[in-house]
Amino acid sequence: MPKHAQEFFKFLSSRSAEIITAESLRRKLASPRKLRVKLGIDPTSPDLHLGHIVPLLMLRAFQDAGHQAVLIIGDFTAQIGDPAGAEAARRQLTPAEVKRNERTYLSQIGSTLDLKKAEMRHNSEWFRPMTLKDFLSLLTYFSLRSAWQRQDFQKRLKAGREVRLHEAMYHVLQGYDSVAVRADVELGSRDQKLNMLAGRWLQTKLGQTPQDIVLLPYLIGLDGRNKMSKSVGNTINLRDSAGDMFGKVMSIPDGLIVNYAELAAWFPLERIRRLKSQLARGSNPRDVKLGVAEAIVRLYHGVPRAQKARAEFVKLFSRKEVPDSIPKVHLRLKAWRPLELLAALKVTRSKSEARRLIAGRAVEVDGRTIAPSDGPTLLRRGSVVRVGKKKFFRVV
Repeated sequence: MPKHAQEFFKFLSSRSAEIITAESLRRKLASPRKLRVKLGIDPTSPDLHLGHIVPLLMLRAFQDAGHQAVLIIGDFTAQIGDPAGAEAARRQLTPAEVKRNERTYLSQIGSTLDLKKAEMRHNSEWFRPMTLKDFLSLLTYFSLRSAWQRQDFQKRLKAGREVRLHEAMYHVLQGYDSVAVRADVELGSRDQKLNMLAGRWLQTKLGQTPQDIVLLPYLIGLDGRNKMSKSVGNTINLRDSAGDMFGKVMSIPDGLIVNYAELAAWFPLERIRRLKSQLARGSNPRDVKLGVAEAIVRLYHGVPRAQKARAEFVKLFSRKEVPDSIPKVHLRLKAWRPLELLAALKVTRSKSEARRLIAGRAVEVDGRTIAPSDGPTLLRRGSVVRVGKKKFFRVV
């Protein structure tokens, strides 16, 4: 096995939760052939968050190693909705919604992936011309048992919630994507395992060499417990301002510093080792986190804005511009909508006054300015809320 291939496989192994199968992928990497590496993304919302970026960063790593990145935009499957991790059937999107989301996705993906070198495909290319007879013939390769094995389906059924028949067929559709593009490798998070195994199965049945699978760890969200997800309200969005993104990263629990350094900042292995050593020797986690936050913001906003965001954060928090003694408030540790939060703090006399404060960018949570367009903001124990210039509250 060539040295560069050995090093790349070592890198893949260090960043992956599981490889199926490791030996097969090792052989493919050792060959002189350029591999076709597939990643599928359903444009189900206008915003990408850092959790979406984890497989994109891995796809870019394959791209930089000389392989062909194949990015599938699931414009057809987005209208069905991937059931992975969903507690109920996802709302089916209209073609217009999917198209609108796709436009914003591509502008955000371009900050990570070299789109000029990537092969871009839409799965409507092969699903729209497919006849009912063609689709039913695909279903003959699968049993209902393969669908009911999904843990998310099992949870729903035990809780008395429905699983719709179209959801049970999603893994067949994603699996066929691999056949359509003749994928050698597929990337995805751990909750995609069943869908990706369906691709291997279909390729084998239809006379192709089965793809290998690289399953990636989850990026944990701001709540410190759950996978980063818009539905949970624990996300850091790529379209967040540099200051907001920096503040959000600084709000993560200290136990997630390494998780974010590996998966979001994409630190090389040697830097990860140094970071772990710093923390083990008792370095202040806040100081280590500052470097991770700056590195993440730099990826999406550039060096000058990342440096400015760091300086502004340090000015606000490290130089004691937050008063030493501020009122403590007991609030539920959940994601709050801006107007709900101000009402709970009882700092405004009316909703119109609250709206004016938010529109005037006079409300901050952990140094992050709350904008009128923001969704729910997650509060954690110790969060600092500023309203206007002089009103501060600490959540306990």
